[in-house]
Amino acid sequence: METRIKDKAMREDVYFGIRASLMRGQFAPGEKLVLRQLANQFNVSLTPVREALHRLIAEGILTQAHSRSVRVPVLTRDKILELRDVRLPLERLAVERAAVNITHEEVATLDRLTEEIFAARRDGNVVVDSEKVAEFQFVMYGACRMPVLLRHIEMLWLQTGPYLRLLYPGFLTHVQDTRPQWRHEMCDALRNHDVVNARRLIETDVYDALTYLSTLIDAAKMIRAG
Repeated sequence: METRIKDKAMREDVYFGIRASLMRGQFAPGEKLVLRQLANQFNVSLTPVREALHRLIAEGILTQAHSRSVRVPVLTRDKILELRDVRLPLERLAVERAAVNITHEEVATLDRLTEEIFAARRDGNVVVDSEKVAEFQFVMYGACRMPVLLRHIEMLWLQTGPYLRLLYPGFLTHVQDTRPQWRHEMCDALRNHDVVNARRLIETDVYDALTYLSTLIDAAKMIRAG
């Protein structure tokens, strides 16, 4: 019994580990996911990796071509815009509820992540930047105390997460020029339980980021060879 429990926990760790990598932009649009590389990354056999990928394919997060290779989907411009329009009301609701329910400890975590994002940008570290951005967003959304809503947001982020790194450097420059302190402002809004300002900030962020991505979509150029 204990062995079965540990085996199930290990399989769940692999599945949620790959999910986290997708949401944090660690895989690119069109990238092929290699079983052996993932098995080495998680220090497991091929079987739990294969099962995790099959779950993500069944959920519509990954695709499997006729060659049996598993890839991150390449989204069309219309799909990006659809995801923007679906994400907007869900993430707005999450932030509205977070502004009511957030704790001092959670705000302190967001303050720390904000500084880590700024440090990554000063260093030009896109990998850390995109990971910390995703972490910031989900600490914030998690404060809504609505697990069903959070699961829906996660499923949408699994589709758009691989596009995070395409926001650099163009969108980052736009943000620095137009609203460089927006995360500090969001932390202050949440700290003060300012629902109206928190809602305004998240609406601008989601709308601008996904609209920007929609202008970049060129599937043929983004698909990786191999």
